Amino acid sequence: GGPGHAGAPRRGSARHRAAVRRRRVTLGVAGVLVAAAVGVGVWFASADGEDQAPPDTHSTSAP
Repeated sequence: GGPGHAGAPRRGSARHRAAVRRRRVTLGVAGVLVAAAVGVGVWFASADGEDQAPPDTHSTSAP
């Protein structure tokens, strides 16, 4: 047997997998927040000085 023995569970593999998944979730949330911040910033920059309502494309009824 060796470190690459087939069928031998490595110690800490589950913990590593959980850490990777948690990091991926964190990166995903951070990416969404960054994208939203950039989108809002771009919208504010483009709508600055203009007297018009924001485009209502994602929702059919405004509150």
